[in-house]
Amino acid sequence: MRDMDARSPKYAARERNAAKGGLRPLSIVLSLGILALTALSSSGEASGVKSETRAAEKSSAEFAVYALSRGKGVPEPTRGALRKAHTPLEGAQQRGEVIRLKETRIGLEGETRLCVEAKDVAAARALLLELRAMAEKVELFNVVVEPCLKK
Repeated sequence: MRDMDARSPKYAARERNAAKGGLRPLSIVLSLGILALTALSSSGEASGVKSETRAAEKSSAEFAVYALSRGKGVPEPTRGALRKAHTPLEGAQQRGEVIRLKETRIGLEGETRLCVEAKDVAAARALLLELRAMAEKVELFNVVVEPCLKK
C-alpha cells in the first residue's frame, strides 16, 4: 500500500475514501444535479398546467404550422392541409385577428413553417382549435404553440 501511495497520491486518496465507504465528489455532484432537476420538473407538473396554457398565459398569441417530410418530400395530403390552413388564416388576417403571417421554407424537400401572430390570445386559441381539427388525421402536419416571429 505504501508503494501505491508514493507512486500516485491522487489515486491513493480515492482508494482510501472508497475503502472507507466515502462518496466520491462526482457522485455527490450527480446526486445533487438529479435532485435539482427532479424538483424543477415536478414543480411545473404539480400545478397541472399544460404547455399550451402556459404559453397562452404569457400573453403569447403566436403559433406555428409545420408541413414536414420523412426524407421523400412533403406528402400531398400534408401539402393540401397547408393550403387549406391558409384559408382561415388569411380570412382572420383580413378581419384583423391576425397581425402577421410568415411562411418560411425550413428544409430541402419542401418542409415549411407558417408562423402566425394573432392580435390576442383569444383569437389565437380560436385559430388553434380550427387548425388542429384540420391537422388531426394528416401525417406530418403539426400546429405548435411557440414564439416564432422576430420582432
